[in-house]
Amino acid sequence: MLNYEQKQKRKINTVFIDSNLIHLKKDFLGWHVIHPWKNSDGTINWFNFLTGGSWWHLLIMVTLVLIISGAIFEYTSNMNILISCFDNSIALENCKESFGFQDYLINP
Repeated sequence: MLNYEQKQKRKINTVFIDSNLIHLKKDFLGWHVIHPWKNSDGTINWFNFLTGGSWWHLLIMVTLVLIISGAIFEYTSNMNILISCFDNSIALENCKESFGFQDYLINP
C-alpha cells in the first residue's frame, strides 16, 4: 500500500505556460511531460489516445511493429518451406533453390 507521500509523487501536476496547459509527472528520474488520453472534463483526447502525444511517437511505434511483424512473417515462411522440403521428396530441387543450392541442408 502506498503512503500519502508516495501518492503525491505520482500525482500529475498541470502548469500553464504561454496559455498552454502542460501536464507534468514526477518519477524517480525526475519530471516528465506527459500526454494524458483523457481531458480534464472527462472526454477522450483522441490525438493523445491514438498517437501517444505526438506524430513522432506514432511513427516510431508503427515502424517497430512493422519490423517485428516482418521478422515473424519471414521466419514462419522459411520454416514452412523447410518443412515442405522434408515432407515431399519430389520438391527437393525447388528446396535447394530456395536455400541457395546448399547440399548440406537436404540430403536425399
